[in-house]
Amino acid sequence: MKKSLVYVSLTCLITGFVWSQDTRPTIAILDFEGQGISVQEVQTLTERMRSEIGSTNAVRLIERKAIESIMAEQGLAQSGCVSDECAAEVGQLLGVQFMISGTIGKLGDTFTIDVKMFSVETGATERSVNASHEGDIAGLLTEMQILAWEIVGLQAPQRLRLKRGGAQDKPTVAILDFEGRGISLMEAQTLTDRFTTAMSGTKRVQMVERGVMSEVLEEQGMTGSECSSQECAAEVGAMLGVEFMVNGAIGKLGEAYTIDIKMFSVATGAAENMQSVTYEGKVEGMIVEIEILAWTILGLDPPKDLIKKRRKYAGDVADEGGGGINISLPLLGGLALLAGGAYVLLQPEAPSPLPEPPALPE
Repeated sequence: MKKSLVYVSLTCLITGFVWSQDTRPTIAILDFEGQGISVQEVQTLTERMRSEIGSTNAVRLIERKAIESIMAEQGLAQSGCVSDECAAEVGQLLGVQFMISGTIGKLGDTFTIDVKMFSVETGATERSVNASHEGDIAGLLTEMQILAWEIVGLQAPQRLRLKRGGAQDKPTVAILDFEGRGISLMEAQTLTDRFTTAMSGTKRVQMVERGVMSEVLEEQGMTGSECSSQECAAEVGAMLGVEFMVNGAIGKLGEAYTIDIKMFSVATGAAENMQSVTYEGKVEGMIVEIEILAWTILGLDPPKDLIKKRRKYAGDVADEGGGGINISLPLLGGLALLAGGAYVLLQPEAPSPLPEPPALPE
């Protein structure tokens, strides 16, 4: 017992010295109370929130081990400290400014999470957040991560909102025509259309229709192909009122074709995700690569049927991080012929065989 008290004292002394120059609030998180779920499940979910709150970098978080040592000195288990009075007492012993506690329950097929952060000094509630989830209990892991950001007063990152996938959280996205470098304007537009259709098919975002985009560009006296810079894209995005813009370029380098796509925040200009692929192969394979990028740019795993199609065209040589697909046939010339059938090709059935396209003139 003396050893653990010494440990806590030394921990507080050392952390107090290190944090003396840090103005972030100090916070400790108690294991949540479980209602209708097991103690182990509650502990796992609480630990996920601890990890994610640490990732926000908005607070100074006390380690679980320090909390357990204090609780042991008081003859308590975390699961038994569910009242605000108990939590406040532990917070005072830890020397933190705020405590976070909560409850995870189950009502029928619905899970509920209620989280509260309160001042150790005054007992006043600083902030409270909650969430409901229908489905497998594993889905609560994402909910805990999102609530970790919200309880410290921040908006959850887009990666988590996309992972949750709720309709109320779908971000708005607009896509500019990709810039063509070494391929025709119509080919670049065709590939952009396929990318747009595939991204809409993820059902994780709200897409701005091409017609609306064209109207805004026309008002500015431009076309999609002329608005290739990030500054122009951000300006158009602001006019459209969307959260994110996607732009990119498709180029030809020798016998290889490159696809570079970026998704960025309209408000901040910060890149949310960037994806690149180098490809050599048939027209159909290029379409598959575009479809896969529509998923990966959102931080999502592409469907298995797309991975199978990629392997079919790439001979099982898949590009996992932008390294390249190597087959070796010139790209297109006739890619524009696919524009009329772009929607059909996106359906789950395998596309009909296409005639070999003519080679681009050297």
